Parts: sequence; structure tokens; C-alpha cells
Amino acid sequence: MNGRWLLLAGVLIVAGGQSLAAQAAEPRRQARDRDVITREELVESAQKNQDLLKAVKSLRSHFLRPPPGVRSMTGSRVAPIQLYVDGIRQAEVESLVLIQTIDAEEVRYLEPGKAQDIYGITHNGGAIQVKLFKGPKPTPP
Repeated sequence: MNGRWLLLAGVLIVAGGQSLAAQAAEPRRQARDRDVITREELVESAQKNQDLLKAVKSLRSHFLRPPPGVRSMTGSRVAPIQLYVDGIRQAEVESLVLIQTIDAEEVRYLEPGKAQDIYGITHNGGAIQVKLFKGPKPTPP
């Protein structure tokens, strides 16, 4: 009998005052990835009607800063962060102003090591990959 009461007390403590059914029905939000901005996060942000550069600055400003302590193997300066949109290299990261936030599916930051593995040694400043949204565009109300 005492074991049942302990089990029940433990369940109530874990439930934190909510019923177990309410806890199970509550959607679980995944922890936000430090190096990825999802479409869901973009459209829920205050920058959803802005350009993508403003959204990135607001949501993950570290994407736009050179990583601390990174040096090139030849001793030359670190290359600027490179930008790819749907796999196509862009002139500069500031080109993000040409993309509306609502048009993006995902924005992913690649730290220098990953960027160099994928694109080569000239990417020692890291890279940003943007996947554009391919679905139907929302119509204004």
C-alpha cells in the first residue's frame, strides 16, 4: 500500500499539477538549433515582413560575425562568410537583403570547419546556406 502512495505522489510531482493526459496532448517544441533558422521560426518572428538580412540579424546574429580565433592555415586573413542560396554562391552576405523572409524555407550556418569540408579551404570564415520556400505564396488578406 505504501508503495502505491509513493508512486502516486511521484506521478503528481512529475505532472506538476497537470493531468497526465494534458501533458501528453501538449505539443512538444523542439529546442531551437543554434545554427539553423527554420521556416516556422521565420514566419513567427517579428521580421516576417522584412528582408532576410534583418531576420538573421535579429534571430541569429552570430551567423554574420566572423568566428573568434579562426585563422587561415597560410597566416592570411580569414575569408568573409560566404552565402549560398539554393546551392548557388552569391556575391556577398549582404545579398540577403534581396530575399524576403517569407520566401525562405531554412537558413543554416556552417562553422568554418564544416564550410571548408563542403566548399574548400577558401571558406575559412564559414558559410550561410539558404533554402528558398517552394510552396505556394501566402495571399495578403
